[in-house]
Amino acid sequence: MDNKVTLEIHGYVQQIVKNTIGTQTEIKGFEWAMGGLYNKLFKVNTNDGDFVLKIECDKIFYATRKEQIENEVRGNAIFQKAGIPCANVLAYDFTKNDVGTRYVFFEHINGDADLWGEQINKYNESTKSEIARQYKEAVLKMRNMTNTHFGSLSPSGILGRHETYAGYYHSTLNLLIKDSENYELFTDEELSIVREAAEKPLIYSKTYTPTFVHYDLGYHNLIWGNTNGKEDKVYIVDFGNAIYGLPYMDEIFFRIHGKDADIYELLDLDRDLYNFENNLIFDFEKMFWTVTERLTEDYAYSWHAENIKKAKSDTSRTHITDLVDKCRKILS
Repeated sequence: MDNKVTLEIHGYVQQIVKNTIGTQTEIKGFEWAMGGLYNKLFKVNTNDGDFVLKIECDKIFYATRKEQIENEVRGNAIFQKAGIPCANVLAYDFTKNDVGTRYVFFEHINGDADLWGEQINKYNESTKSEIARQYKEAVLKMRNMTNTHFGSLSPSGILGRHETYAGYYHSTLNLLIKDSENYELFTDEELSIVREAAEKPLIYSKTYTPTFVHYDLGYHNLIWGNTNGKEDKVYIVDFGNAIYGLPYMDEIFFRIHGKDADIYELLDLDRDLYNFENNLIFDFEKMFWTVTERLTEDYAYSWHAENIKKAKSDTSRTHITDLVDKCRKILS
């Protein structure tokens, strides 16, 4: 896959800079910053400062990962209202009517991104402690970022609006099953098993308030830096997967990966509802991640390009049969 920035993208950048910063602004440099399965990220250097451009990939293969740009813009607005540092949005378009692509244009945060492993360990203990403190402070603020419905951040979002988590859960599974039918992933027998498991009622004893879920909140989506030379602080980025979901989900993801305490008991949650062993959405999304890796042709400069290449050379159906086996287990 060629990592060269295409003339088409150069055209997008020139028009966005002209419309947003000004006709006299000179673009001094333009380079890839990162690419993924759903978005491309570019750093834009001008005589009026540095900026970041995120462009949504033309083809996203499953419903729960669509509307990346809407989520990015709305997530930023929600965080800013809550007083959590994030990049300021300067311009965006959800429709492709502006310059021909779905994009969001940010101010640039000067600093170190992806605060994980060697990156975080280059700081002294005092700075690492401050990064952890600010991260935890942001997570506590997120507990108060609630709504009246489960589902999409956008009122007209593809995930819909649901009064209960069970309503969101079954509606989302139906969207994912429809996606799987479009790509003919299951045999008729497998599809019947998956449908039956998806319709199984969720049973939980407590009432949960729909709460903002970043859905990918970890040190890899933190930046320790500043804007306009101000004091360094922790910025949270990448809201493309965000939803209104079960409270504490981001904390659970983080603690599980960090092998922390039993958060289910710590927060007095319904273990069966939160337990990934009983939640088919996570397994469906895991399956579609592999499907996307195999089908995508739009992965220039992706952070996991080598994994994509390996996935494309793998003709097994393990990612599909694992989900079907999970459904059999749920039905047993």
